[in-house]
Formats: sequence, C-alpha cells, structure tokens
Amino acid sequence: MTQAVHDLLADERRHYILDLLARQGKVKAQQLVQLFKVSEDTIRRDLNDMAEQGLLRRVHGGALPLSPTAPGANWSERVGADEQEKAVLVAAVLRELQGGERLLVDSGTTNALLARQLPRSLPFTVITTSPETALALADHTRCEVILAGGRLHRESASLCGPEALRLVESVQADLCLVGVCTVSAAAGLHCDHFDELAVKQAMMRNARRVWAMVGAAKVGGQGAWRVAGAGQLHRLYTTAPAEHPELALLAELGVQLSCVDLG
Repeated sequence: MTQAVHDLLADERRHYILDLLARQGKVKAQQLVQLFKVSEDTIRRDLNDMAEQGLLRRVHGGALPLSPTAPGANWSERVGADEQEKAVLVAAVLRELQGGERLLVDSGTTNALLARQLPRSLPFTVITTSPETALALADHTRCEVILAGGRLHRESASLCGPEALRLVESVQADLCLVGVCTVSAAAGLHCDHFDELAVKQAMMRNARRVWAMVGAAKVGGQGAWRVAGAGQLHRLYTTAPAEHPELALLAELGVQLSCVDLG
C-alpha cells in the first residue's frame, strides 16, 4: 500500500478493517481511531455499515469476524467455530467445579466442549439432552451419565419431546448449564428452536443454580424464542468486556458476572 493508512478513502479503510479482522480475529474501535486518525463517529459508522452489509459482527467496543454460529446455523456449522472463545469460557467454569455435583447439561457446542474437558479425576453425575455430551463422557469412569430419550432435533443435535422432558422434570440438580443464543436484561434468555424451549425451561426450574456461557456477540439482542427472564440466571460467563452496558443491566437483576478475557 503506497499511501499512508490515515489517508485511505472510506472503501479502502473498510477493506483494511476486514484484513485486520482476518489477521487478528477482532478489532477494537479505539485501535481503529488511532490507526486511521479519524473520529470515533467515523469508525462507528464504518463498523455499523459493514455489519449491516453482513461483512462482520458488531460488538460493544469493536467488531468480530462473521461466525457460522449465527442464528439458524446448524450443528455441523457451529462445531469448531469460535474455538478460542469457547475454550476460555469452559476453562473459567471448570475452575468452579469441585466434583460431586449433579449437573444438568443442555445441548450446545460449548457445553459439549466442557464435557470433553470435565476432570476425569473427580466424580460427577451428568444428565443431558445432548448425545455428543454423553459420548464425550464415555471414558469418564467416575462420571455417571444419564442421556434423555426422545426425538433428535437435527439443527441443535439435542433430544427433545415428551420423553426428554419427563427425565428432566424428575431431576433435582445442583447446577444447570443452559445453552442460549442471546442474553438480554430486557428481553431475557432466548433460543433459536421452539422444540428445545420446554426442555430448557424445565432444566432451569430443576436446578439450584443456573449458569450460562456466551460469547460477546450473544450479549444483547433477542432470539426467536424466549426461554426465561434474565433474572432467572444466577451466573453468566461471557467474553463481553466488563464495560458493556448490557452487563450493568444484568447485574442489576442479580446476575453474577464473570467476564473472561480472550487474551
């Protein structure tokens, strides 16, 4: 590039932003302000326009690359996506588990990753609607695994229907790890698929504590189906920055926040 970065035209600047996203995995608005020597309003407008065009994911304070975990993505598209984000969230939750807990583990690729990494030296009881989670624990000799029956929902790779609901409603768990697609103080917890709704709600009712792990892009907004009010969530693990305005609103509802740095 022959001209100085701060002399770029708008279209050239936006192409440069996409290149930075590809190389860095994220961009921060303040970083771009300093790089291009333009105003915060200019960068905000750039990022908002690019998000509307489907070129990136707008998050508080910056942007992330497009993810195959967008609403409507099926299971195979979500597996392997946002690996670093999922890994740091799982690590944060694992540090809190002491062993001996009875866990209700919802479907979701992040929850399945947690199952693969659940310490093999500690005893657990895991009740799950996710076949992948159950298989991930097949070699865990100190973990009793109970898999719900029912119909396989292909997009979410979870078991649903009256058989799954019957099992979940018979459990009293220490902790529920619920999978949601969006978290908002005003709108609550949402999922993409109606068939999962009743099972998720029963999981939350039948656990003493309810935790969720969500990436920054899932904080705020509203999904297709409302699972519960946000105040029914006891703890939220997220990669959203602590200064995200939505997190302050969630804290006012009594949600304990654990903001995890992507590094």
